[in-house]
Amino acid sequence: MSLFRNCKTATVQLRGFASSSSLRVGPESPNFINVPRTVQPDLPSKPRVKGTLPVPRELFPARRKDKPTEEYIAAATPLPTKEVSLDPNDPHEEYIQWKKHMAEMRRKNLREGLLELHTRKQRTDKAMMQRSLEKQKRRERIFRQPEREDERLTRTSVTQDMLPQHTPVLPDPDRKARLARSKERVEHHQAMKELERRDNLHELYMNARNFITTEAQLLAEIEKVFPEGENAAWRSDHQQGENIWNLGLPPTVHSILNESRRGEASRWELIQDRVKKLGEEITGGKL
Repeated sequence: MSLFRNCKTATVQLRGFASSSSLRVGPESPNFINVPRTVQPDLPSKPRVKGTLPVPRELFPARRKDKPTEEYIAAATPLPTKEVSLDPNDPHEEYIQWKKHMAEMRRKNLREGLLELHTRKQRTDKAMMQRSLEKQKRRERIFRQPEREDERLTRTSVTQDMLPQHTPVLPDPDRKARLARSKERVEHHQAMKELERRDNLHELYMNARNFITTEAQLLAEIEKVFPEGENAAWRSDHQQGENIWNLGLPPTVHSILNESRRGEASRWELIQDRVKKLGEEITGGKL
C-alpha cells in the first residue's frame, strides 16, 4: 500500500519540459514559457483606444449669443398650451400622469443644463485665457532677462565688439542724405508723369477737332472714303476707280524714306513736320 502511494507521488512530481515554468499552467497562459525579464521594470504601455471620438458640438456658437438668455430658454421649453384634466376613473390615468411628469422633467433638465453648460464654458474660457496670458508674460520675461553671469564668465574668449548688439535698429549714418535723394527722385518722377499727362491731354484736345461726334459726320466720312460707283482717287491707268487696290500695294517704310530723299514735295513735307515739332517744343503744346 505504501509502495503504491510512493509511486503515485512520484508520478505527480514528474519533471516537465525545460521550456515550461515551474508552475502547472496550460499552454494558453502567457506564463507557459519562462521569458527572462529585465531587472528594472518597463514603463506601462499606453492603452490603445479603439475607434475615434466624435468632434464635440459647439453648444454656444458666436452667431447664437441668445442661447443662455431667458427668452431662448422659454422658447425652447414652452409650457403646455392647455391644461388637461385627468379623470380618476380613466384606465390610462397613470400613463398620462407619467408622461406629464416626464415632460416636466425634460423641460427642467434642459433649462438647468443650458445654464450650467454656459457657466462651465465661461469658466473654461476664462481659465484658458488666463493660462495664455501667463505664458505670454513668461515668454516676454525670458526674452528680456539679461545673460547669466556664469554663462558670461565661462564663455569662450570673444572680442566684445564682435558680439551681437541687441539694438532695435542697425546704425545708418547716411540715412538722412539717402532719404533726401530718394525723395528727390520720387518728386522728379511724379513731375515727369504729370507733365506727360498734360501733354497727352493737350494732344487729345488738339485732335478733338477731327473727331466724329455725330451720325451725320460719320455718314459724310463714309461717303467720302467709300463713295458709290467710281472713285477718281482709286482710278489707275488701266482700271476704273471701283477698288482701293487699284492704287497698288500700300507704301512701306523703305519706300516712304526713298521718296522723301528723292522727291522735292516729300522734302517739303519733312521740313514742315520738323518746323511743327520745333514749334511744339517752343510753345510747350501740340499744334
